[in-house]
This record gives sequence, C-alpha cells and structure tokens, in this order.
Amino acid sequence: MTMESLIPIASKLQDVLGAIGQTQNLDLPQIVVVGGQSSGKSSVLESLVGRSFLPRGNGIVTRRPLILQLYNTANDENHNGEEFGEFLHLPNHRFTDFRAIRQEIVAETDRLTGMRKGIDATPIHLKIYSPKVLAL
Repeated sequence: MTMESLIPIASKLQDVLGAIGQTQNLDLPQIVVVGGQSSGKSSVLESLVGRSFLPRGNGIVTRRPLILQLYNTANDENHNGEEFGEFLHLPNHRFTDFRAIRQEIVAETDRLTGMRKGIDATPIHLKIYSPKVLAL
C-alpha cells in the first residue's frame, strides 16, 4: 500500500473524528500554515487550490482553524473535471461557486463566534475536489 492510497482513508478518518468532536493528530502528509495577521496564510492555501475562496478583509478575518482536504479528481469519471467544495457541517451539499464557499466560511464562523469578531478553536472542515489539485 502506498502513501497515495492511504490519503483517502486518512481523510475519511479525519471526517469521522471531526463529526464526533474528536481531534486527533494523525501522522499524515499535512501542511500547516501559521503566521502573523495579514502575512499571506490565506494566499498560500489559495495557491494550493488555484482558486480564491477564503474571506478577505481588514483586521482579524480568519477566526477559526480551517482543515482543508484536497482531492484530485483527474482520474475520477464521476466528477467530469468539475471543481467543487463540501463542508463537513453541510454533508452532500456541493459548492461549485467558490464565492459561495467564502460566504459559507464567514457564515459558519459567525454562527459559532458571533459577529463581534470572536475567535474559536473549533475547526471548519472543507474538502475541495478538483482535477487541478494535489491530493492532501
């Protein structure tokens, strides 16, 4: 079994653990983006996806961690080259408009933290499916 074949299994395990509120550190291929305010963290993630989908603005914009899982669908006949995102908190809802992904991140953040720019450690889980991304 190769590392490539383990990524979908590990991603499913992260989904299950996240759905029941457990946070476990899995020893898997991961990229962690950390930095000061307005230091380009969102730009790094968007460059991995090749699309603009994260909230932008002044002050603290990212107020919850984002667990981003990337699925390469280049060899998947079921997706026909379509690019879309799915959130763990909205199962089976496909976001094909990446502006709507941004709006959902803002709405889900505000739902948990309030509109007064509160911060919360509860992650938002987002999966991006695209023939243009690396599987991470």
